[in-house]
Amino acid sequence: MKKILILFGFLIVLFSACTTAKSFEFKGVKSLKIEKASLKNSTLNAQIEYYNPNSFNLSLKKIDCDILVNDQKFTHYALDTILPIPPSSNFIVPAKMEIQLSSILQHSVDIMFNKPLKITIVGNATLTKGIFTKTVPINFTTTRSLNLKESVIREAMKTIQSQIN
Repeated sequence: MKKILILFGFLIVLFSACTTAKSFEFKGVKSLKIEKASLKNSTLNAQIEYYNPNSFNLSLKKIDCDILVNDQKFTHYALDTILPIPPSSNFIVPAKMEIQLSSILQHSVDIMFNKPLKITIVGNATLTKGIFTKTVPINFTTTRSLNLKESVIREAMKTIQSQIN
């Protein structure tokens, strides 16, 4: 009888750990900057904010998604590192992506005049809780402006400084 109670207690703990996690709530893009602008590839940095409505910790293990701008593929983003996610709180997912010049040129007029762009992220994220792993879909859209002017000036200043030194 004692073994049955221990087994029953273990099963209750096991099933409570397997409760279905609620989906994260997209809060917005906290920052979006072109870090490096060049004629071949440019580097885009973003910080995407989410809210974890679950009352337990999770770990973000992997992200694999496409970034679309005005419904055209802009770049691919992959994150392959463990990011701890605290319970019932906001968290930031860093995104650093290489972008080819041809992708930027498709939207160059909108970027140069700082017009809002429709940015969509579609893909999958792998979450872990203890020994349990689950892949969940990512699909959200926002409208943002990219301030290319700041990046171009910053890169020009770096080039001038490196030539002086």
